[in-house]
Amino acid sequence: MKGFLFSFIGVVWFSIGLGLVIAPAWTIEIFDRLASDEFRQFVLVQVGMVVSLILVIGTGGLAFRAVWIVAGCLGLAKGLFLIGAPIGRREAFLEWWFKRPFWEYRAWGLVLMSLATTLAYSASVT
Repeated sequence: MKGFLFSFIGVVWFSIGLGLVIAPAWTIEIFDRLASDEFRQFVLVQVGMVVSLILVIGTGGLAFRAVWIVAGCLGLAKGLFLIGAPIGRREAFLEWWFKRPFWEYRAWGLVLMSLATTLAYSASVT
């Protein structure tokens, strides 16, 4: 079960990263539409926090455990900020996030694909 869960997270991350590398404008437009509604934004943040919590708690025995704990803690911190920040700061953060140059999105896509590949490898080794 653990291998399936982390492999699924890895596949989702790889898909998002690939979208950011190949078609950043299209991918960011989709994310912008998803984050435009208050309820959908809340659900996305909650899903991200659950995945981050799974990384922090459930990676015992996986290779590169420190990487997953750090990634999970960063994801939790981002989620807590997005949940607890005043609406003006949250909107400013999202505006900043969706207005980056395309080379930055491609770089983050490569990072996300690398993390996804490493997570899938770690899940398959154990």
